[in-house]
Amino acid sequence: MDTQLLTKIQQTHLAVWNEKDRTTRDALMQTIYADDIKMYDKGFILSGSAAVSDFIDTLFAGDADFTFTLTKPMESTQHGARLYWEIRTGPQPNVLTGMDFFVVEKEKVAHLFVFMDAQ
Repeated sequence: MDTQLLTKIQQTHLAVWNEKDRTTRDALMQTIYADDIKMYDKGFILSGSAAVSDFIDTLFAGDADFTFTLTKPMESTQHGARLYWEIRTGPQPNVLTGMDFFVVEKEKVAHLFVFMDAQ
């Protein structure tokens, strides 16, 4: 995966997960996520960019101070990439950490695997 695409995915993915405005977030998502993206979490699978955006809405509804940041630069191999992150929530930050693994097809994220570290 070329550096330019990797940078675009990293920056836009962070922007998507921090964007509270649904219209802005959905427009950002279209630039890097396939319309039929699959997001895999330990307890569920989401299908389609609308479902992923709905999920992000629920995170903000639960905690308006939700902040998603990367903890080290994204790394890639062939058509895959990983991004290590942390989430801070609330006035007294509670930190969650994990990793997202992306499968990229036709220069868009087709599959997003979310791994949360044990708390």
